[in-house]
Amino acid sequence: MTDLDIVTYGFSMTSDQGGLGWSSVSLLKVADKNILVDTGPSGRRGLLVNALKAKGLTPDEIDTVILTHLHWDHCQNVDLFPDASILVHPKEIDYNKNPNTYDYNASYAVASMLETMKVTPISDGDKITEEITIIDTPGHTLGHLSVQVQIDEDRVLIAGDAMPDAATIERKLPYNVFFDVKQATESVERMVDSSNVFYPGHDRPFRLDQVNGGGVQYLHGPTQVEVFASNDGANIAPSMTYNVQSIRKPNIDLVQQ
Repeated sequence: MTDLDIVTYGFSMTSDQGGLGWSSVSLLKVADKNILVDTGPSGRRGLLVNALKAKGLTPDEIDTVILTHLHWDHCQNVDLFPDASILVHPKEIDYNKNPNTYDYNASYAVASMLETMKVTPISDGDKITEEITIIDTPGHTLGHLSVQVQIDEDRVLIAGDAMPDAATIERKLPYNVFFDVKQATESVERMVDSSNVFYPGHDRPFRLDQVNGGGVQYLHGPTQVEVFASNDGANIAPSMTYNVQSIRKPNIDLVQQ
């Protein structure tokens, strides 16, 4: 029996000052084992530790960390788990040792960090347990993977950035593609064909009603974010403009080719 929980929820947000990188971190509990999928960015480090604490866990109690890919916003906190087994696609490891120029999402420091950790390469079809299977979902990056979990009658996919948000279903493409558009599109098709519940990289979990027209049904998660600014020292806090896009336009920037 596998239990799935969200440690930190993802949000699909960016700004004119750069990306926020608020990615999802998921927790799988199998018997006495704790498996984390992704670790989030360093800016959420304290949030991650406190969220684990709220679930009765410390970083030392995480046995395995699965990384969907090695972009900074999904892996920077991996060093919180020095005793865990780290599972990642070998193509991600190889690429991030020597990423292409101007690939600003690559995490150089994490690639070096992984050399001192217990890393096991994993790829399509590998089974973590009888109920947890790895599927390759390249396109967003060349070695992106997702984690499929059988929970009761549901085929649940922890999708990472191969499916960053629910709008990926309509767009048929993740909103960022850094390696290959064709592979990214095929990965979306494969995910939709193989699963019915999705835990996206930057959105709330949702169910896809494949019987009644493929509608999205959100399952749980926050719908509000608080932003704080300060007037300390007679400074004037910046005003904020919040723009909402119904369907985010894809960003095709093939820096990994």
